[in-house]
This record gives sequence, C-alpha cells and structure tokens, in this order.
Amino acid sequence: MIAPRTYRFRLVLYIGVLLLFLVAALVLSYHSSNKLVLKEAENNAARLAQQIEGQLLLEARDLAERAKMMRDNTGFTGYLYIAISLGTDPGAMTEIYKRQFGWLQIDRSIILSRSGKALIGAQHTGLRTALIQRGLVKSPTDQQFYHEGQRGLEMVATSPINYRSQSLGVIAITRTIDADWMKVVRQLSGGQLFLVKDGRVVLSTISDERNDRSFKPSGDRIEMNGESYLVRRVATGDDARLPQLWFALSQQELTAQLHEQRNRLLALVIAGCLGGLIIGFMMLRNFSAPLGRLVKLTEEVGAGRLPEIQRVSSHDEIGYLTNRFSEMAGSLREQKDEVKRVQTQLEHEATTDALTGFYNRRYLYNIFPKLWSEAMRNKRNQTLIIVDIDHFKKVNDRYGHQVGDKVLLHFASVLRDNCRVSDFIFRLGGEEFLVLTSGDSEGGMHIAEKIRNALEHDAYADDERTIPVTASFGVAQADTVNGVDGGLSKILQRADKALYSAKTSGRNRVVVWYPQRESA
Repeated sequence: MIAPRTYRFRLVLYIGVLLLFLVAALVLSYHSSNKLVLKEAENNAARLAQQIEGQLLLEARDLAERAKMMRDNTGFTGYLYIAISLGTDPGAMTEIYKRQFGWLQIDRSIILSRSGKALIGAQHTGLRTALIQRGLVKSPTDQQFYHEGQRGLEMVATSPINYRSQSLGVIAITRTIDADWMKVVRQLSGGQLFLVKDGRVVLSTISDERNDRSFKPSGDRIEMNGESYLVRRVATGDDARLPQLWFALSQQELTAQLHEQRNRLLALVIAGCLGGLIIGFMMLRNFSAPLGRLVKLTEEVGAGRLPEIQRVSSHDEIGYLTNRFSEMAGSLREQKDEVKRVQTQLEHEATTDALTGFYNRRYLYNIFPKLWSEAMRNKRNQTLIIVDIDHFKKVNDRYGHQVGDKVLLHFASVLRDNCRVSDFIFRLGGEEFLVLTSGDSEGGMHIAEKIRNALEHDAYADDERTIPVTASFGVAQADTVNGVDGGLSKILQRADKALYSAKTSGRNRVVVWYPQRESA
C-alpha cells in the first residue's frame, strides 16, 4: 500500500513523531525532577538568606568605613576640639558637619563628648541612650551593632574621635532597615522579607499584608494569607529584644520558577524536533498559514475585537481578501471610536454644569448613595454645605445676564480654590451651589467660613465695573457614624434650614444646623 504524499499527510506524520519525542521527554523530566523540586526550594531559600546576610555585612563594613572617614578628618576633629574646649554653640558645629559630611548616604548621626553631651544629633535621644548603655561614651571604640530606632531596625557603626592623642568622644552613624531597603532586597532576591518583634510582624514587603500580624513559623515553614512560605532567619545580632529579620520564599512561586526552568529544557528538545518540520511547514505556508490568519481575523472581527490588520503585498485571492478585511476592520474601528467619544461627551454633559464645569444636581443624586455607603463602612461623617450668592438677582437685573454669568464664573473660581481636592462641588441651579465634604459639621463650618472670607475680599472686577460678591452658607452633617438616618433629602432639608437662617439673619454668614434646631 502506497502512503499518500500530500502536504497534510506529511505534516501529520512529522507532528506524530514530534509528539512521541515530547511525551518521552516529559515523562523522563517529570520523574527525574519531581523529587528535587522541594529540596531545591529549601536550598534556594537558605542560599538567598545567606546572600542577604552577606549584603548586610558589606553594608555594615561600608558604614564603618564612613564612620572612620569622619573620624580621620583632621579639620573637623580640630574644630571639634576647639568647640569642646570653648563651649561653642552646637548649632555652628552642625552646620560645619553638614558641609563636611552632608553627602554621605547615612540615615542618622550623633557625636557625643566624653561627658555624654550630644555635640551633634541631640534629637536622637534613643541612640544616645544606647551608646551610653554600651559604655561607648566613657570608652569609645570601633563597634558595629543593631539598634531599634523609631523607623525600625538600625545598623549602627561607631568610632572614637581623638585629637592629638586626646579622646574627644564617639561618633555613631546609622543605616535603617526600612521599607525602601526591604523593597530593594525583595526585587533582587525574588522573595519576601518580614521584620518581626515578639512574634508579630512590624514591617513586610507583602503589599496586602497588614502589620502586627502573628508570625510563628512551624519549623522552616509558615502559612500566611492562605499561602505557604519557606522561611529563614537573617542574622542581625543576638539581642532577642530587637526585631528579627526573616526571609521567605513562596513555595508556589518557587515551584513555578523551577517548572519554568524545566520547561526551558524541554523547549530545547522541542526546538530540535521542530527543525525536522520546517520544510513541511514551508511547503504549506503559501496556503495553510494565510488561510489560518484569515480564519483567526474572521473570529476576532466576529467577536467585536477589530484587530489591526496589516496589508499584504501579494496579489492573489488570499492577499485580496486580507486587504479587504484590513479596510473593513479599520472602518469599523473608526466608527467604534467615534461612538465611544460621543458617548463619553454625552455622559459628561449629563453630569456637569455647562457654565462652571461643576457637577449638576442629577450627579449629586447618583453619587451620594455610593459616598454615603463608603462613609458608613469607614465610620466617617459627611457634611453638606449649601451656598447661595447674596442678591444675585439684582446683579442680573442691573448688569444683564452676560455679566451675571461672569460673576458666577468668578464665584466658581473662588469656590474651587478654597475647597479640598477630595470635596465634591455641585451647581444645584441658578446661584445655588453645594459642597459635599467628609468630616463633621465643625469641619464643614471651617471650610464654609474660609470660602466666605475669601469671597468677601475678592470682588468681581472687569474694565468697566467692580461688583462685590458675598454668599450665605448652610451647613448640615449626615450622622453616618451613629447609624442615624442620613438620606440625601433629609440632609438637604437641614442645610436649607441653616441657609434660610443665614439669609434671614443678615446674609454673608455661615449657619450650622444642629439636632436641637430640628426638635425645636
């Protein structure tokens, strides 16, 4: 029986041989690497933890060299000797210190005299106490140790300062193991870092990991956030009272990395098999590949994705169809973009005021329930400030609506400049505006008074006239924290009552609604 010699048969034959190689390679790879994955993960965690310890040692040596550099600066030590002898103001010494050593990449520095007086860095009281407790004031020496500072665990390097064989005191400089340092190590190592004190996490590189969480490894493993980690402690001294630095590798991530390495090896095997298929694919590409691209493009266009289709230079039937598809997809894409642009513009016009650009009343009723629910979850208050421009009708009657619009724009500018970025500003209609802000009524009153004062001292002016502009303010608080009814209609009623009170009591003032006002 003679086997068919079509291109498709040859392709199926080559793919069958390739699959045999792949299956055999996969089976052998699986049985040989499955037992080594966990062991490799443990070795990798230990190796990376040792590398971090080595990095800490290098940084400690670098810090010690910087301390010695400061110690060996004869000009500075000479001035330090004169300052101690004459009792010079430490402020002048600080300025000289900054000029001499301000370029050094250190976090904190302190210089103590033999009497324990802080000549530089007097604000670092905790570090001063640590130096005194270690006896480094009376007997200054070159030392390196770890210290718990306000920002976290600190690496400290000390060096005695002498001038012509006379001991002046000790200098100590620090570098902090903080979030930035841990982030850099995280990027280099690919693992996570935890700073732990008394069995609680005080700092970590896991973005969604909250601090003060329990950290109690079981052997060399720990479960956190539903994920298993291999953990190793990074040596930072023997003082158990200090925070401990731990390195952790996600078993899932590491297993994925090892499988990826294994897959790269398999890819080499596959690449060799593919070499035998190149000739067959080259024979079929003039028909199967272009046709396959057209089928894929048809599916994507049918799904509404409208991909970018490159025009081809061939003049055969498939080339003609490809170019027509390209033109059709381009036309549909332009129409889709235009529809999206018009939709965005309509949404903007439906929710904003055309004159001032503020949100309108419709958007207020849409957004308030969402903001109220968020405030309830976060146990925060919300406050409404209703603002009404005083005697605005007289401005329109006297100067005309065109000038009235300019006054409104001037008022909107003052309102925008004196509100916070997080505040929502609405134009309810005519000369009435509303500010929705987070916080209690006292905070709302301060914002309203700030706007009122700014408006009172910033009259509208053009080439022909100056028009004083004032406004009245009604402030009401939504009692979201206590779970009291905070519906928008009720809060608006309260703010309206306060605004009415401001209007009837002389205008250009702020009135706050209080609960007893409603009961009365």
